[in-house]
Amino acid sequence: MRSWASFAIASVLLAIASWGGPASAADEKAPFDHGRLARQALEKHIRPGYARFAAAAKSLHEAISAGCGGNAAARTRIDQAFDAVVTAWGRIEHITFGPVTAEQRIERIMFWPDRRGIGARQVAKALRERPSDVLDSDQLSKKSVAMQGLPALETVLFGEASSSATKDAARFRCGFARAIADNLSRIAEAITSEWASNDGFVKSWLSPGPDNPNFLKPAETTIALAKAFDLGLEKVRDQRVGGPLGLNAQRRKIAPALGKSGRSMLLILASIDGLRGLYVQGGMEQALIGARKDDTENTVALARLVSKELATAGKTASALAGQKTPFEGASLQRIIALGFPLKNARSTAAELFADVTDLPLGFNASDGD
Repeated sequence: MRSWASFAIASVLLAIASWGGPASAADEKAPFDHGRLARQALEKHIRPGYARFAAAAKSLHEAISAGCGGNAAARTRIDQAFDAVVTAWGRIEHITFGPVTAEQRIERIMFWPDRRGIGARQVAKALRERPSDVLDSDQLSKKSVAMQGLPALETVLFGEASSSATKDAARFRCGFARAIADNLSRIAEAITSEWASNDGFVKSWLSPGPDNPNFLKPAETTIALAKAFDLGLEKVRDQRVGGPLGLNAQRRKIAPALGKSGRSMLLILASIDGLRGLYVQGGMEQALIGARKDDTENTVALARLVSKELATAGKTASALAGQKTPFEGASLQRIIALGFPLKNARSTAAELFADVTDLPLGFNASDGD
């Protein structure tokens, strides 16, 4: 399962970027509406997605602040709030452009894969030595990204010693968890606020032009969305699913994301749901169908096939989401099978974008996979 993200859609994206000559007859009949796609993705997917993430992160901070170290009911609320954050992040993490790229926000939210176990070692050291600065979210935000996000919080909340610590150790662990959650909430709120504003990045997103620092042509916002969709599918299939199985590009197993807490499949499910949300509610499917040519029936069928394949993958992931160790035992074959609809969705979308916009694909997106 060799990673082919940098090859599969590269020629498509490059061609879109340079697209600007006289329109062909087919283009004149049904041009691809880049501006409409950019606005729909913003209003129906990006803004709502980050808003849900910010709300979930705030609720998690509140749950930890109110109930860490408390009774079973309080712990249940924390676990549920953690699940909500994992789900909200998974559904929007594929948007890797815009405000989330500032100040290492992506890495500070989700430092993974951590092939050398840096985060686990740093968090373990902090739990062992109990430095006071990790209890303050302002100071924590300046530390290693591996100590700030969801994997770090998972280690603090679900690590082996979390249920057997002394009172002092438990108190420190709660303070550390509270600081991580507060920092996470601040990051999420900052991203959400910047996307909610009509200035800054959003202004450049909606108004491409020669003086725009981010998007010179309307087609470049489509590039950003196509790349987000393509690389999002690659991350889910090759890294999140293939990595723990040793079926990634390196042919080396890596620990499942959020495996300590048993949330690996929950994150995978959320990521698949989010990518389908970008494709359907975000307007990609509609844009492809709207720019159809003479083969209307075939284009519509292929465009809808992408969302159907994602729905199939989501159904499989949903059935496995409650399992704590899905990469072992009887679930293994179902995990492997999950890769096929993801592969089909990715290659079909890449080829369809190339065909509908009159762009050369270069070679089949699944070539060499």
